[in-house]
Amino acid sequence: MRKTVRIVSAAFLALLFLYAGVDKAFHYGGFVKALGGYVLVPDGLERHLALPLILGEILVGAGLLLKAWRPPAALVATAMLALFTAALAVNQIYRPGAECGCWFTLTLGRATPAHIVQNLILLGLAASIWLDERVARGSAPEESSQLVPRRST
Repeated sequence: MRKTVRIVSAAFLALLFLYAGVDKAFHYGGFVKALGGYVLVPDGLERHLALPLILGEILVGAGLLLKAWRPPAALVATAMLALFTAALAVNQIYRPGAECGCWFTLTLGRATPAHIVQNLILLGLAASIWLDERVARGSAPEESSQLVPRRST
């Protein structure tokens, strides 16, 4: 049961990251504009941050779907969500009502405290996937060494 919950959670988070990355790619100009509204993004840097963030979301989403890549992808997802949450929180204080740049196709919304809560929940999910994957791999050493051949001494 625990393995099933871990796989379903990883698949959910993967689809979320994949959708978010592809959605931002299709609405690239709007995403660059939304990044420019963040207090923590220095003026002019939004154009240079947009593509790496989009590619990062897509790669994290793909990584969460692949068993061998799931632990590092979950760790990167945790870091990205922590960064996104911090940026939203700072904006909520210094520039309330700015575009969040989260979901262009579904809704181009303004950042609200609900977005911060949503990100904290997703952050907890990503961290739990990472921790659970570490525990699962720690109890089965033969699985954790599939990508790295063992050296004989």
